[in-house]
Amino acid sequence: MLRRPHTLFLACLLLPLLAAAPAAAFEVAEFKSGMAQNEVKTLLIANWNFDRIVEPSDDVILAYDNDPSIARRYQFRFCKGKLVGFEQDVRPSLKSLIITVNNNNTQYGQPSRVYSNTHVVSNGEKAVFALFWKSGLEHIGVKYIVLPSNEQMSLSFDVNNLCYNTPRM
Repeated sequence: MLRRPHTLFLACLLLPLLAAAPAAAFEVAEFKSGMAQNEVKTLLIANWNFDRIVEPSDDVILAYDNDPSIARRYQFRFCKGKLVGFEQDVRPSLKSLIITVNNNNTQYGQPSRVYSNTHVVSNGEKAVFALFWKSGLEHIGVKYIVLPSNEQMSLSFDVNNLCYNTPRM
C-alpha cells in the first residue's frame, strides 16, 4: 500500500522533467528539431530567399544558392516527417575552425567524439576532420573537409532519432 503513493509521487516528479526534455534539442534561426517537414519548407520559401530548394529524398531538404562564392547551403534531415538534423555550410578557413572549436569547447566542454580520416575519391584524396559535442539531447558538430580542388566547412546539429545514428558523419 505504501508503494503506490511513493510511485505516484515519483511519477509526478519525473513527468515534468520528461516533458521539458525536448526543449534541450536544437534551435537554429527559426528552425527547431521536431518541426514538420512541410513547415520547414514553407519557412524556407517564405523567409530565406535561396536560389534552389530541393528534396533529393523523402527525408532531406537542401536549400542553396547557385553562386558558389555565396557559400550558403542548408541541409535539413527528417525522421518520420520531423526535423532531426540540420547542417549549415560556412566559409572554410583555419581561423573559422579554431574559433568555432574554441567557442564550442567553452560552451559544451571537451568534444564527446573526434573523427579524423582520409578517403580516396574519384579525383584524389578527401581528408575529413570532425568534432562533436553533446548537450542534452543535441549533438553539435563542426566538420572540415579538404578535397583536391577545394575545402568545405559545416556546422551540424542532430538529435537522437530512430532513423540514423548520431552524431552523423
